[in-house]
Amino acid sequence: MKQAVITAPKSIEIRETAVPEIKPNEVLVKVKACGICTFEQRFYKGVQQAYPFLGGHEICGVIEKVGARVANDVKPGDVVVVASLTRCGECHFCRKGMDHLCINAGEKSEPGDFWGPGGFSEYMVAKGYEVYKVASDLDYALGTVAEPLACVIRSIQKANLKFGDTAVVLGAGIMGLLHVKLAKLQGTRVIVSEPDAARRKKALESGADYVFNPFDEGLEKEVKSLTQGRGAEAVFFTAGGTSAVEQGIRLLAKGGTIVLYGSIHPAAPISINPNDVHYDEIVITGAIKHTKESFREAAALLSQGLVNVKDLISERIPFEKVEYAFERALSPDTYRVVLLF
Repeated sequence: MKQAVITAPKSIEIRETAVPEIKPNEVLVKVKACGICTFEQRFYKGVQQAYPFLGGHEICGVIEKVGARVANDVKPGDVVVVASLTRCGECHFCRKGMDHLCINAGEKSEPGDFWGPGGFSEYMVAKGYEVYKVASDLDYALGTVAEPLACVIRSIQKANLKFGDTAVVLGAGIMGLLHVKLAKLQGTRVIVSEPDAARRKKALESGADYVFNPFDEGLEKEVKSLTQGRGAEAVFFTAGGTSAVEQGIRLLAKGGTIVLYGSIHPAAPISINPNDVHYDEIVITGAIKHTKESFREAAALLSQGLVNVKDLISERIPFEKVEYAFERALSPDTYRVVLLF
């Protein structure tokens, strides 16, 4: 089978390797589509350098083989999405019900070893608990959105939104737009802060009620005006750096929650007035990965057509053109570029 390997910054090789054998608790998946996420782009750009890296964690495919001890109700031919997040089930955090933070998830590498989720391959092995059956007629490219959608579901749920609340989304890349779409499903008024005009337009098309340029307009003044001076019940940080996080905190109403969904590279401290937390009881929290439940919910949303993600697939590119696909994924005019097998 063919498998793409990132070997150095801006260098991808397609190698031939044997189709992997499965263990009794595993399934073999014929990969049909795989998205190129920011995670893989960091290795391609050299921001993170741990090579050789087997990228690809937004995966949709078809079950090829099922191990004898797999309890999941899947069979050859089923269309599945893959939550490629290993959970040991034995560490402190797994036992506390926080298995998305498993310390044995295999996310670190040894120098020279091939490592990574491995979705940029014609076939991949997954644990039985890592695959979720979806509608047989689901577009494979749309199925790749299950992984980021599952992560955003957790982010939305951590804000505990109520009908009629106001939410501010900082950034209108694909993660920001997924926040917009899910927040609207929760009966929320959504305000988007985004400096790029084309992305502000896209946010409106995705359901945002208001969009503002944080550099040209008084975002804090506008949010206060729209909320009778209270501020927003929830703020979701998806992009914009430390200044955006600090601004997001100032946008909160009393008792409001800011969810730091996006990461900041390189990491840098932010300034917080502790009295804002004390007197206004604001909550500052984060969301990093999906859980088994949020992935199940994402698979259901996509299977039942309850959230439209078709507009977020910017380009579909054959696997053989993987380097070109990465270059397109880096372009700011794309949301998600998907490799097709």
